[in-house]
This record gives sequence, C-alpha cells and structure tokens, in this order.
Amino acid sequence: MEENKSNILIHGKVCVKHGNERIFIPKKSIIMFVKNGRKTDIHTMEGIYSIHDSLNNVEKKLDNRHFFRSHQSFIINLMMIKKIVNTELETYVVMEHTEEKAQITKQNEKKLYELIEVF
Repeated sequence: MEENKSNILIHGKVCVKHGNERIFIPKKSIIMFVKNGRKTDIHTMEGIYSIHDSLNNVEKKLDNRHFFRSHQSFIINLMMIKKIVNTELETYVVMEHTEEKAQITKQNEKKLYELIEVF
C-alpha cells in the first residue's frame, strides 16, 4: 500500500494517508517500522503500509513508551516482542504476528533490557 508523507500519532493511533483516504492504525496493531530506502514500511497485523517519510522522522513522532529503536533500520513495538535471539552472526528480535525479524544492536539490546524486567 503506497502512502504519502503523513503519519502522526493521535489518541493511540497512527494516521497514514492512502490515496484519497486517511487510515487510522491503532498502535497496538503495529508490529514494527522498517526502513525501506527513502520510505518506511509499517508492518501491522493487517498488512504492510509504505509511507514517504524517514525512519528518523517517524521515531520523533512516536511514543517511546511503546516503541523502541532497535537498529538504524527498525523501530519495534515493545508489546509485540516475542523473543530475542543471539547467534554468532547477529542478534535479532522475533516479533508477534509475523515471520519477519528485526535486527537489534548489542548496545540497544542492553538498553532494551533496562526498559523491561528480566528474570
């Protein structure tokens, strides 16, 4: 779904322009934001929306209590984290409701653990 440069957080929702419509996506259904060239893809439980905005601009508009910048190419929904996997080659976050994974840097992994309770 191709989108224009228009996404803002309003009352727990992200508003995305799609053609001549504006779609309000509840933040609880957003899995992650992924850098895709000059665009950003919003992965939701319903599908993927592309917007003409940088991941940096998206990050500035989001509530950091619910979203976390795990890597230069990913912003993840903290409530959608299923597990974190460490391999010899990479560390990544497995998200709920998707087969895709989000990369996470070692430094951001430590920051993430500071935000959540680890047992």
